[in-house]
Amino acid sequence: MPRLLLVDDHPLVEVAIEAALQRSGGDWVLDSVDDDQLAMSRLATNAYQLVVLDIGLPEVDGLQLLKRILRHYPAQAVLIYTAQEEEVYARLAMAGGASGFINKGQPMAVLVEAFEALTQGEQFFPDGVEHDTETAGVESSSTLTLKELQIIGLLAQGYSNLQIASMLNISNKTVSTHKKNILRKTGANNLFELAAVYKEMQN
Repeated sequence: MPRLLLVDDHPLVEVAIEAALQRSGGDWVLDSVDDDQLAMSRLATNAYQLVVLDIGLPEVDGLQLLKRILRHYPAQAVLIYTAQEEEVYARLAMAGGASGFINKGQPMAVLVEAFEALTQGEQFFPDGVEHDTETAGVESSSTLTLKELQIIGLLAQGYSNLQIASMLNISNKTVSTHKKNILRKTGANNLFELAAVYKEMQN
């Protein structure tokens, strides 16, 4: 029977998922932990068909934990299950290697549908995300040049193009060109998303 590991610090989420799994009639085993260290410990001692991961954990960013899990267990299916904004974080989840993304506002039946798809080796993302992030998976943040990495860090800290140009002794036009390339490579659409990408890169 499929075994799931829920990584979420809200006890009611576990209760709701257990109830939904029971209603589905499937044979599921659900384990639950509330932080990153317990999650890694469970993964080291148990085989899970799916990890259900919240982004908003108290001690660590969930996207960082996603990367850590996949470094140790590259074949592990991970579903990001979060209340965070779908438009931004579904893209980041896919770029980070997750197998699926569900917003907590979705009906529990959709979550169970995602469980079934992911435990069969499929992916499960909101409509349109696959196309939006197709190039991001191939041309990810790891392809950023050293100068682009420097600039994304400054942009994420809130510096303007003009300030960055002055700090790096380059023209404002050069900064704008780098910024366009960074947005294209990371799949971000604006500075808010770019800051989220930069935070996810800090590992």
